[in-house]
Amino acid sequence: MPGSAIANGADLPPEVVLQAFAKAENGRLRLLVRMPLDLLVGFGLPKRGPGYLDLARIDDRLTQAAAAAGRQIELREDGILLVPTTRQARVSLLSDRSFGSYASAAAQLRGPRLPDSTDLFWNQGFFDTELEYPLRSSDAHLSVRMNVAPELGRRLKLRLEYLPANEAARSFTLIGGLGWIALAPRWYEAAWLFAKQGFTAALSFERLVFLLCLIAPFRQFRSVLALVLAFIALQAFTLTAAAVVDIRGIRWLTSLYAAGLGAAILLLAIGNLAAPSVRVRWAISAALGALGGFGLGRVLDDAWQFTGTHPVVSAVSFNSGVAAGEVVSLALAFALMRLVFARLLPASLAVVVVSAVLGHLGWHWMIDRFHPFGHELEHASASGLSSVFWLLPALFAGALGWFLPRRLGGEPVPSLLGALLERDKTPTRD
Repeated sequence: MPGSAIANGADLPPEVVLQAFAKAENGRLRLLVRMPLDLLVGFGLPKRGPGYLDLARIDDRLTQAAAAAGRQIELREDGILLVPTTRQARVSLLSDRSFGSYASAAAQLRGPRLPDSTDLFWNQGFFDTELEYPLRSSDAHLSVRMNVAPELGRRLKLRLEYLPANEAARSFTLIGGLGWIALAPRWYEAAWLFAKQGFTAALSFERLVFLLCLIAPFRQFRSVLALVLAFIALQAFTLTAAAVVDIRGIRWLTSLYAAGLGAAILLLAIGNLAAPSVRVRWAISAALGALGGFGLGRVLDDAWQFTGTHPVVSAVSFNSGVAAGEVVSLALAFALMRLVFARLLPASLAVVVVSAVLGHLGWHWMIDRFHPFGHELEHASASGLSSVFWLLPALFAGALGWFLPRRLGGEPVPSLLGALLERDKTPTRD
């Protein structure tokens, strides 16, 4: 928050949680917020003795903190920013559990304050505030954006419960950087949000490394595009399964994908140095594509809370965003390799250098990630192990690769290793 000036995030716990309730009633939106006192260190709260808060002189600083909270937890109605009025601002003991529900939190905020003689250490409690916003209509379309202490990144979360006037309550866990989130999203808002999430998730460095290894020896974009489309299709299949069958939270599947990605990069790099084969790449793309859907399951799991009443639209949009991101990554990888061929190194040497560097990287990823995968697999439940059946289509698609025409990928870049072996086989003339 402006004014909070957290000097050292290492002094805070690994996860900092804020709680909030937003309730629309009688043309008003009431926002109740609780945050740890640690976040108010920059406001210079008055102290006494060995570090106790001076509750007799604290009101002005708490009012400033409430105003800062209103700026950093922003609310809009139909796209128009709402301006809050501070109704209450106070501190609570660390043992206080009133924010377990909206009713008890509201009662605590409107009840008696702590006595001025209370010995409350400056970072051993909570700051609570009630903010009120005027609404223009009873069926207001509300959205929220959270940017409290952005220096903490994903360590800071806001757990918000939204209580609309005539609908069931909805719960959200917000982190900074998400942008505006509709509390009751329309279908196109859910579609846009999930398409962005999918596109961003696909544009990762690890996936770019995989694509570089996959396409490095091949000259034709349409051939490698077919490989990536197979990868995307199987990824969409298992990603949809993760959403529909609710296997997004099975941790070992994500670890299996992470380790499998490193292994796939290593295998592709070895193949690039010897005899590149589209058939082998088809099988690797199919297997990793299926695992990739599980790998993205955690991203989808984090975003699933924002589907509202549009789960199908959200799932389709996320898959579409992932597909678009993969195609963009493929185009970027292909253009990068063509640039290296044209400006930096001869094609055969470029494939060797790129494959050696990326294969070394894949080796370390594989070794580092197989240990946590094995640890999580030891604690996997029987229901989680049954999810391997979703990988069967990948095995089928990979087997089809052996029936593909040999020249599907076009003429690959000549391999230096292959050329050396052929030269050794060629008889010499005396």
